[in-house]
Amino acid sequence: MKKTWLAALTAALLLTSCSGNTTKDVDIDALAEQIVQTVAFDDTLEAIDDSMIPMLYDIDGYTDAVLYKGSGATAEEVALFKMESVSDAETACEGAKAHIQSQIDAYESYMPDEVSRLEDAVVRQDGTYVSIVVSADSDAAQKLLDDSF
Repeated sequence: MKKTWLAALTAALLLTSCSGNTTKDVDIDALAEQIVQTVAFDDTLEAIDDSMIPMLYDIDGYTDAVLYKGSGATAEEVALFKMESVSDAETACEGAKAHIQSQIDAYESYMPDEVSRLEDAVVRQDGTYVSIVVSADSDAAQKLLDDSF
């Protein structure tokens, strides 16, 4: 019984999106571009100037960040952050989840069709990295991130 409970607990911890370790050094600019080029998006995503990131995300402690957003006709976006520490990444992942919830709240009233896309968003932490992908194909985004981290 203890082994079954322990196995279930371990599995649950591994599936938590805001946890994870990676020792890889990932080029987040290249990864974001790869996501934009290979994952299905209904909108055309454009790179957003780094100076705009703090206005859109309440995330501190990053050493590098990249953001692609659509025209606003959809909620689609790709955001990748490299944080100073794993602890900062854990906090940032929670901030990313709050960002998605804020988007859900905003889109509910004027573009309710986008809410399901936001509810299916990929928000995850891999060591010191935090990834957010809102797309038409979350499974493809998740696989690409799995392969990268």
